[in-house]
Amino acid sequence: MSLIRKMRSFRKSLIGFFALLIALTGGTGVGYASIEPETRQTLALQHATIVDVKSGKLTNDQTIIIKDNKIDYIGNSRETAIPDYAQVRDAKGQYVIPGLWDMHVHLEDNYKDAFPLFLANGVTGIREMGAALKNVDIWKTSIQAGMPAPRLVYAGSTLNGGPADDAPHMFYLKTEEQAREAVRLNVAKGADHIKVYSWLPRPLFLAVMDEAQKYGLPVVGHLPVEVRASEAAQLGFKSIEHLHGLFIATSSIEDDIFKNADMSDLLGYSLSEIEASQAYDSVKANKLFRKFKEKGVWPVPTIVTYLNMAKTEIDPRSKYVPTAVQKQWAEIIRATPPEPTELVTAINSTTPGMVKKLNDAGVPMLAGTDSSFEMTNFIYGVSLHDELELFVKSGLTPLQALQTATLNPARYLEREQELGTVEKGKLADLVLLDKNPLENIRNTTSISAVVLDGKLMEKQTLDRAVKTYPVIKVADMKDEPEKSGSSADKHILHNH
Repeated sequence: MSLIRKMRSFRKSLIGFFALLIALTGGTGVGYASIEPETRQTLALQHATIVDVKSGKLTNDQTIIIKDNKIDYIGNSRETAIPDYAQVRDAKGQYVIPGLWDMHVHLEDNYKDAFPLFLANGVTGIREMGAALKNVDIWKTSIQAGMPAPRLVYAGSTLNGGPADDAPHMFYLKTEEQAREAVRLNVAKGADHIKVYSWLPRPLFLAVMDEAQKYGLPVVGHLPVEVRASEAAQLGFKSIEHLHGLFIATSSIEDDIFKNADMSDLLGYSLSEIEASQAYDSVKANKLFRKFKEKGVWPVPTIVTYLNMAKTEIDPRSKYVPTAVQKQWAEIIRATPPEPTELVTAINSTTPGMVKKLNDAGVPMLAGTDSSFEMTNFIYGVSLHDELELFVKSGLTPLQALQTATLNPARYLEREQELGTVEKGKLADLVLLDKNPLENIRNTTSISAVVLDGKLMEKQTLDRAVKTYPVIKVADMKDEPEKSGSSADKHILHNH
């Protein structure tokens, strides 16, 4: 029996499980980020090799002088005078790249663990993609009180349709006026972008696009299942998360799927995407990709998302994840039947091919991870390096993969004049590496130090800020009597 037929026969028992997946796998604002650090000092990095993420050129033995929070001067170390009052850091033999951005994360109330992990992994900027509005105030208060944190742009709460659940990061909308009011609530909370979700009806999507335009905010997120990718691009939809809808949009059976397929839940939607991937139409795809480049639509593949979900054991690197979270992950893994894992594996098999097609067509992409403690085996900061490696495995060069987390986010945010490259006049968000990332993209993990907003943080300092925990094995979890309303059941059946 084919996977598609098998899954459809198993559909009813999987609906709850995939309601969880679509809820959790769920863009960024024009202009300045909402939450910014602030530094006042002078720092000199000597004898560094600078990585030009535009061209891939390496410039050796350079001194970077940082005043306050900006790069004030770059020049040959032998010819550069160091100010007497500067803090001096020898970077001989090390490679300097721009600070990394993770362009799809969910902080929820995990920021105390998330912020140190991001910084320890060289992530100096994040795009938050859906949270309860009360959490925005908590993050801001903590950062303003002095907690080290990446630059942060955020959506506020996600705009969704369908039956209301208990997900605190969602607005469940029924009317166009509710949709417009939801946009205004996020605007009042300082949102940089408005995020929509898969089950937002097309008329409400159009209302959201119109209302957000009044405030100069981009609309991003899941491509709603009732909206074609070509229409969303024409309307100015700015980023498409997880490549949702792109297999249907680039297939010869798009019209038939929109007319006949049941895409009322993630299972039906995923099966339609898998079926569409087998009917790829290169002429149609190239037309869509040209539209993406013309209109500035940015795919955010989050390849690592379904890869993490398919794991049947706790990732050994989960030593950075609180014990209570690991236990919850183990319960979810134990409660997951084999069929969803089979479907996730099928999705994983299609994604790299689409990423390669986008890259070959010259469509710029953004690195995002969907990191959240609410989903299994997602580790803040760590998962970004996995995503960069997966880009390379999908056909990107190490330079192109590095661009998805540096240069491309700066362009997407319309902040290329101050972020994204190591150049005079730009904000001093930098990562010092012991190894060349252009030789092997995994070398982005060889972090020696991070400069955030002009402030130097050595690896030892970064590591001390990160808590560690014993790693749990799924097999070590004791069986508990089944009972209605258990934590595992609730996690599988409801949105987070």
